[in-house]
Amino acid sequence: MTESKLPDFPFCLPSYVAAFDDGQLAQQELKAETRSWRSEGYAKESDVLIFDHHYGVGTHRRCNDDDIDRILAEPPPQVRFVLLLPTVHERIADTVARNPAAAEVLRKNELYDEHVGDPADPENVSWVGDQFNISQRSLFRIVTKYDIAPAACSHIRGQEQIFGSRIQKNQENEITSFEFWYAIRARAYYREVDKDADLKMTIITKYDVASDTTIVLLKYRSFNDLTSKLKRELISKVHELVMQPTTESIASNPFAITLLHFNSTAQWYRRAARDPRDRVRSEEEKAHDQAKGNKNEINAINVRRLHLTMRNLDQDKLQLTFILGVIGRLLSMPEDRDWLYLRVDEEFDRLENQITYFRSSIEDVSNRAQRLLDLLFNLSGQQNARWSEKVGLQAMHESASMRAIAIVSMLFLPGTFVCGILGTNLFSAEESGSGRNLGTRFKVSSQWWILLATMIPLTGLTFIIWVVWRSRTESQITRNIVEENFLSEMFQKDVESGKGPQRRRSLRHPRRFSLIPNSIGFGRFAESHRSPS
Repeated sequence: MTESKLPDFPFCLPSYVAAFDDGQLAQQELKAETRSWRSEGYAKESDVLIFDHHYGVGTHRRCNDDDIDRILAEPPPQVRFVLLLPTVHERIADTVARNPAAAEVLRKNELYDEHVGDPADPENVSWVGDQFNISQRSLFRIVTKYDIAPAACSHIRGQEQIFGSRIQKNQENEITSFEFWYAIRARAYYREVDKDADLKMTIITKYDVASDTTIVLLKYRSFNDLTSKLKRELISKVHELVMQPTTESIASNPFAITLLHFNSTAQWYRRAARDPRDRVRSEEEKAHDQAKGNKNEINAINVRRLHLTMRNLDQDKLQLTFILGVIGRLLSMPEDRDWLYLRVDEEFDRLENQITYFRSSIEDVSNRAQRLLDLLFNLSGQQNARWSEKVGLQAMHESASMRAIAIVSMLFLPGTFVCGILGTNLFSAEESGSGRNLGTRFKVSSQWWILLATMIPLTGLTFIIWVVWRSRTESQITRNIVEENFLSEMFQKDVESGKGPQRRRSLRHPRRFSLIPNSIGFGRFAESHRSPS
């Protein structure tokens, strides 16, 4: 059947109301064209798993287009699951499993089984990414047969995740059917390879009151194949549900038959939260590890990985909050509920408490990661302060040296001037001869040694004075630094012992570095804080 012969969904539905239902949007969502991985392509021939339960008897089968036409013409069973399994966008599980560090995390947290393939992979045809296991023709026939709400099309083929519902009544104001649809996500982040395992579970449920039957459209979609184990776990639970004879007693409650997704999602988050918690704890220990004597604690922590961990934890919190909202909407409120509705409410309440706990646990890990980032900023500031202190000390020493050089230069200026005046009598030039033999004779005074006898000792004395001056200046700088450190330590001890306010007035104006010795004052301060021993 070509696209032109497809049912005119949703305009052909008897329940369609243009004021409420956006038919054009529904057709746009289900069109054959695909422009990105977000909109799956259709299969040429359907290969869909359909699970049926009818009064204690369960069946499951793979159906092609002809099989789907045949079962749609039959009377509906009590419960029917139609499983839509699009292929993933990229297959990376085998590559990730070959990474020793990632493989250890996968095995430890039971998130992946290398012996189990993706159930969405086709068996008889070549693999194509982002493709449904159902043809467009069969999908249109299913949504038309069961009168699925047009608003749910964004969940069937798209990235919509909101909660929606629709109730239909007859002229006597009696409920004839009601349906609800939503999507929840189970996420895990593999830090070693910086990959997400994100499975979106779309559940579209419709209950028909007259026939007491329920149709459930399930869609399990993930970007990569790291969620293969979770997909198989969910399919196995659906199979167990329809094969269990006791399912007959809950078939009339559409809320009960999809509880399996919440429980599996909660357990997936529980296992996925282990690795981020362990990693953040390891980074915290690196920041406080003093045994190795590593003063540069910042380089020991992988800030980029820590940032990615926080980003994924924030996504987990967002998804868990949405799941809690879905559970709140699914809880029934009437007071005339029977035992089954009460049992469903009890199960929803348990799942709500469980997911709330997991969300709190994830928030705790996220807060710890944030505190670790704050600690990194503080350590970075302390390191910058230490470097600034070193630069300041070097500048102070350089300043003292320049001051000494300036003083030496000033001392030399008068002597240089005097030597310039007196030196004119030590050397002279006289003309001698006549005519062609005229020349100039250079004469040195017999007292020339006086210049050397005075210049050399004075130069040596000047250098000695400079060395002594520089030594005294550096010693004073060192004493001032020790004094400032001592004052800071004593103030910190006073604060810890509760005496901080008494000392605060004395430290209100901190001592500045000075080149004038003040060892007496420092000695008295140290003497006043000396221990009684």
